[in-house]
Amino acid sequence: MKQTHKKALLITALLCAVLAGVVLALFPAWGRHREEQKQEAMVLRIQEAGEKEEPSMPPEPAAAPSEAASHSAEQDMEPVASMPVEGETAVQAVHIPEEGTEIGILSIPRIEAELPVTAGVSEEQLKVSEGWVRQTDRIGSEGNAVIAGHRSYTFGKHFNRLEELSEGDEILFTTVEGETMRFVVSETLTAEPDDPVVFALPPDGGAQLTLYTCTPIKIATHRLIVRALLLEE
Repeated sequence: MKQTHKKALLITALLCAVLAGVVLALFPAWGRHREEQKQEAMVLRIQEAGEKEEPSMPPEPAAAPSEAASHSAEQDMEPVASMPVEGETAVQAVHIPEEGTEIGILSIPRIEAELPVTAGVSEEQLKVSEGWVRQTDRIGSEGNAVIAGHRSYTFGKHFNRLEELSEGDEILFTTVEGETMRFVVSETLTAEPDDPVVFALPPDGGAQLTLYTCTPIKIATHRLIVRALLLEE
């Protein structure tokens, strides 16, 4: 009787160990599945927001704002650049989206990627979306807009296949307002993790989009950089 009881306990322990192993094996896959669901939902939200946007109408002539109104508007903007105008300094103010704000969809036909983009590069954001570095230029504006992304271990996810891009490939960015910008890859390169080359401005001016991620996949000793230039319509 005692021997039978011991066998039953041993079988129960083995079954528990097997079950625990199965749970541990499935947990990463379940986590990735949840992240993929969140990513798909984010893309859908951004697309729906763009469809709801009404065509902009030409602004009506308005009287000069009062001093109080001007002050209120300035509080909602962050000065990002200054330029001389006839011997004086004029400050350009551009609203910078808060960290985590959904700002658009990045589409890369060559690698069949359709990825949501948010403002900022926090670890939680990059689990679901690619992140626009808020300290760089706005996407589509003159200068260098930088978007960072992870190399997912799941084929085709995030920037997993970014190294397949080459000069001449097309990259599309659609804003939450529904505007689509077309970029063409001009250069790909690999750099050390602390090399500031990722933030370099385009030598001949214009609007540049820079995508970067870790490389090689699963090793991540360097950074893969893809540069693309805006195609003017």
